[in-house]
Amino acid sequence: MIDPISKGLDILAKGLRPYVADRIASGMRNEELASDVDRWDAQALMIFMWDRWNDLFRGELSFVERSLLSELRDFRNRWAHQDGLEEKDIYRVLDDIERLLTSIHSPESEVVAVLRRESLNRLWTADLGIDEKQRRARMLWPYLLCGASGVSLDVAILTFGHFPWSWLLSLLVMLAMMRLAYVQSMREAQRGPGPHECSDCGRIVYSVDCPYCRS
Repeated sequence: MIDPISKGLDILAKGLRPYVADRIASGMRNEELASDVDRWDAQALMIFMWDRWNDLFRGELSFVERSLLSELRDFRNRWAHQDGLEEKDIYRVLDDIERLLTSIHSPESEVVAVLRRESLNRLWTADLGIDEKQRRARMLWPYLLCGASGVSLDVAILTFGHFPWSWLLSLLVMLAMMRLAYVQSMREAQRGPGPHECSDCGRIVYSVDCPYCRS
């Protein structure tokens, strides 16, 4: 799986560059510096915004956005130094990025929102304590239900039917029930917090981790 913080910071940089370049061009009248912004990463952009906050950004953004900027710089430094970040930290980073990009009306806020929802799904799953044993139990019950139904139907067919057609029909019924159990079991294996779009391949998935990207 692609590092969500790395991807989130890339999206942040993409969303901030045109905004920062516009503020430099209009506030500082420095077209050369504004053109250099396209080469800045998220860290450089955030440092510049922090250092030039009062003369370039305070008029459009509030103290809330400045706080978001400060928190994002802190999280980015922890991530860069390979400090362990828990899933709740990842969610906080992505949420901060989305809020900051929303405040400047960047369309990239919709892109990072997908990453934030994926992180929320992982948190939701962890809070519920859904583990491998529970997942296997969900996959087993269709076989038990369909198997019991198939046996009941086969008993009735063998009791009231005529050999050899009753045996052939009972075999077909059992195969059909096992096929139905398999399909339902696969659906249960993919069942997660809800349908969402994978941020990497763009497909709609029902599990926390995308099965298409894993394969």
